[in-house]
Amino acid sequence: MPDGGEIRDPQTQWLIDELQSLPADLPIIFTLHHPPYSADTHHSGSPTMKAALEQAATAAGRHPDLVVAGHVHDYQRLTKTLPDGTQIPYLVTGAGGYHNLHTIMKVNGQRLITPVQYTDKSGEVITLESYVDDRWGFLRFDIDQTTFTGEYHTVPRPQEPFSKGNQLVDRFDYNWQTKRYIPNTLPMA
Repeated sequence: MPDGGEIRDPQTQWLIDELQSLPADLPIIFTLHHPPYSADTHHSGSPTMKAALEQAATAAGRHPDLVVAGHVHDYQRLTKTLPDGTQIPYLVTGAGGYHNLHTIMKVNGQRLITPVQYTDKSGEVITLESYVDDRWGFLRFDIDQTTFTGEYHTVPRPQEPFSKGNQLVDRFDYNWQTKRYIPNTLPMA
């Protein structure tokens, strides 16, 4: 597999057909290995996967409501805002235990303070809402009739006591019917 992934026909046509055929009253969660967007310094986002997803969404007339990827060994929650104001969360959830975590880009040697907008390789402006690049962790995800709720938890480092337990570091609520984030009431430390 080439760096950044690869999609060819008939996979492209299959993706278009699936996006067109799925019920309009249900959300679409699109999962893939290589993230279309990533603010990390090791891999960055995949222009190949981004182009494949965007071409399929345009041809199908329907964009996924949430995009989840791995490959990059950290956690990121990014938002793409479409011209009509639709917000689409893109999650990178690759910090499940691989020994080498991937760091997020810095500005003038300083860690980014979220939320922050950056320009990807294609010139598109993306918002990095939250990230964790120095700890392993996991994502809990719930779906109901209107909402996606995501909670990202970090776990103790090997040198830390397990009694410390998991730490909730990011939470988001997203209304997949209105295609907008719901403001959180849970403060993050």
